[in-house]
Amino acid sequence: MSNSNKSTQTIENNNSSDKTESGELVDRVDSILKIISEDAPEGDDYLINELANSLEEMREALSEKELQLTRMTEQSETLACAQADAIVHSAEIIDELETTKQQLFVARSVAEQAAQDTQRLADTIFERSHDGVLVFQNRKCTACNDNALKLFGCQRDDIIGAWPNSFESACFENGSSASSNLKEMYDAVTTQNVSSIEVLFQGTTGNSFWGEITLNTFSMQNTEHVLVVVRDITARKQHEVELRQHSNFVDNIINAVPDQLSVKTTDHKVVLANKAFCLAHGVTREEIIGQDANLLLPSNLGERLGEIEDQLVSTGESKTTEHQLFQLDGTHKIVSINRSLFNETTSGDQFIVATSRDITEDRLREDRLRLLASVFNGASEGVAILSPDGQVCEANPAFLNMITGDQNFVGKPFNEILAFDLSEFESVLQTVAMGNSWSGKASVNGENNSRFSFWVSLSPSLETTEKSNRIIALVSDITELENTQAELRYQAQFDTLTGLPNRRYFREQLQCLIQDYNSTGNHVTICFLDLDDFKHVNDSSGHAAGDRLLQSVGRRIKCIIGDDAFVARFGGDEFAIILSEGNNEPGYLQQKLNELLIAFREPFSIGNADAVVGLSIGVTSYPEHGTDIGALMCNADIAMYAAKEDGKNRVRIFTSEMQDGVNTRHQVHTKLRKALREGEIRPYFQPKVCAITKMPVGCEALARWQTQDGEFISPADFIPIAEQTGLILELGEQVLRQSAIQAYEWFASGLLPTIAVNVSPHQLRHPDFIEQLIKILEETGAQAEWLELEITENAMMDDVEHAISVIDKLSSLGFRVAIDDFGTGYSSLSYLKTFPINTLKIDISFVRDITHDSQSNAIVRSIISLGKGLGLSIVAEGVETLEQAEILSESGCTTLQGYYFGKPMDARQYEEWFHLQKMSEVEMQ
Repeated sequence: MSNSNKSTQTIENNNSSDKTESGELVDRVDSILKIISEDAPEGDDYLINELANSLEEMREALSEKELQLTRMTEQSETLACAQADAIVHSAEIIDELETTKQQLFVARSVAEQAAQDTQRLADTIFERSHDGVLVFQNRKCTACNDNALKLFGCQRDDIIGAWPNSFESACFENGSSASSNLKEMYDAVTTQNVSSIEVLFQGTTGNSFWGEITLNTFSMQNTEHVLVVVRDITARKQHEVELRQHSNFVDNIINAVPDQLSVKTTDHKVVLANKAFCLAHGVTREEIIGQDANLLLPSNLGERLGEIEDQLVSTGESKTTEHQLFQLDGTHKIVSINRSLFNETTSGDQFIVATSRDITEDRLREDRLRLLASVFNGASEGVAILSPDGQVCEANPAFLNMITGDQNFVGKPFNEILAFDLSEFESVLQTVAMGNSWSGKASVNGENNSRFSFWVSLSPSLETTEKSNRIIALVSDITELENTQAELRYQAQFDTLTGLPNRRYFREQLQCLIQDYNSTGNHVTICFLDLDDFKHVNDSSGHAAGDRLLQSVGRRIKCIIGDDAFVARFGGDEFAIILSEGNNEPGYLQQKLNELLIAFREPFSIGNADAVVGLSIGVTSYPEHGTDIGALMCNADIAMYAAKEDGKNRVRIFTSEMQDGVNTRHQVHTKLRKALREGEIRPYFQPKVCAITKMPVGCEALARWQTQDGEFISPADFIPIAEQTGLILELGEQVLRQSAIQAYEWFASGLLPTIAVNVSPHQLRHPDFIEQLIKILEETGAQAEWLELEITENAMMDDVEHAISVIDKLSSLGFRVAIDDFGTGYSSLSYLKTFPINTLKIDISFVRDITHDSQSNAIVRSIISLGKGLGLSIVAEGVETLEQAEILSESGCTTLQGYYFGKPMDARQYEEWFHLQKMSEVEMQ
């Protein structure tokens, strides 16, 4: 028995014992009271009463105690029962707790196993996923799988703790950057739940791939994280491109069909229409798809076509119909419509495929054919119908009158009526009978030794009958045309202005002499002549005077060279001479060319004025300098340009060194084009300083070419070639754009953004120059007033009116304009007040000699005085010594530029130089 049960039993025994003893005492008291009441002696009433009272009180007390004991016994019994129940319930709870504890232990073990399984599953999914998986917090990658590293071609240390570089270089299909979009998506993913985007990633090893990026948020350790999944969709994108190409291919094929093509459902709704259909009905494809095409037609015709299509659907029989359509302008056309049913195998739907063809011309052609009979007889050209063997079957009146005026030759062979310059006329007939046309000349001898020429065209008949092998002969009288062409051939070989042979005749003559070399052995000499300063005559005296000058030049060359030479004019101010040594003594050529140079020292009379022009002559010989016409003419041209480069008005004979120079220029040209494409040319900046304070006021951007191996190529080697080849346009545009970008960056960083940029004559003459400048400003954010455009004096004077127009527009846009190399050109000082310019830039040749050449000193002072009088800024370039700087400053020059203050330097070096100058200025203050 348990202790609790024992205690309960003891309490119950004690209560029972007390109760028994109280009962016995009460009984004994009752017995004593009975004895007293019955046997008490008389005379002791007081004592007896007292004893009886005491006993009565005792009895009452004992009764009360017995009652209390009874109640206590009952309470004890109740308490004992409750205690026993509690002890039993506690034992049951302890048993349940033990059972629950065991269950919790088992559940915990199961949960721990499940957690381990879940972790293993997550790790497996994370690492073995074919996608790149990254976890971010606060825009920093906290974890990534190996596939992400493989996709981006980087190490884990490159990504963990940072925003991936691959996200920064990502771009869209149009090439625009996707970096900001990715960051915006990241910031908004908490509200958008799931976001995705497709971008092109540029790999670090040069490869690239298309990736689909999906972003989603999740909570881990009470912190929000972003899960980024990168899926390689390159194959899908390529497939989409192929699908688009295939779709475009099919679409192009459908649109290439000249007939109207449409596909409709059985309830007449259009699901496909080609371009011809849309054009015919004046609608777009978007407007007609899903609509009833019959509604585009007049109601009666639309209803009729609808009935025909319904009948096709019900019977399945294809049917071709013709309809007449009236146009808004009152004309009409005839349309043939062919319909067929098409069953789509996948869905089982039926579609009506209709092709419409405009047969108006066919019907009109039939009408025209009916008219041919009347036209045949009334035609002014001769027409004859021949049998396959060349017999004349029929001829119109014009043919009869054209040949003899006699009809008796019908039935005679065609080649006996007309004389063909052919040995086998039968082969011609066979060729035509096989479906090929033939044309050629024929002739007929007339009276008085006259001869008539005809152009005969033979073609197979277009008949569809058994006689379709007949031949149609068209005969035109070309006698007058032949005479005219003879005159035209003469005119085609001679220059209309000077009467000299032209370039074409020159080449023919040269070819003949080259062919004769094999039999005669006579060497052939070719001279190219170009007039020096001819353009000035045109500009100053007009084109009419220029034409008179060219005529006089042709006569003078012809007079000096003589009739033994072949003198030609190529056009413009270019002439050419061919001399054959067979007819001339040794030294004859040199003598004649010297006479030419001497003769051109004399002025030419061109009306009321005289003009003096020089000659630059290039000489080449066959076969020493070339064996074909192209090479000879090219070499003569090279020698002529060498004469111009050597100072003009002289003769230069072609040498291999000249060709080497051309080849070198070509190589530089090729490399220059590549350099422009690959960004090897960039601006260097030479400082400009105030002539008084010597503090920076801006700089000039100068093009510098540094190859990929670090070699610098001198501007003197590539700028002239860029000018000659037209690459100066692209070069100038790049320098302008890079200068504008640099000006904006300097402005943003608080640096003086004023930059002077050279503008070539080619740029100035280009029709899109102004628009190009505006576009550069818009794209770079630069201000026009930050840029000063330097234009050479000669470039302005090439076309004064155009230059004024362009500079006016530049000034209105806010650009500053400077005249570069001032003092070396041929401009009139009166133009200075015409051009809206801001700056005169003194040429370096005057600045260099200012300290020791009084004339240069005087010119510089005059330019400064002139500029000040016009309110212009004066810039002196090429300042290399303190003495030069002091003289220019004392003379009133505004700005100085040269090696004394700083060589051309890249942007970083210029910024360092600028800050040093500013620091020195502060220290001086």
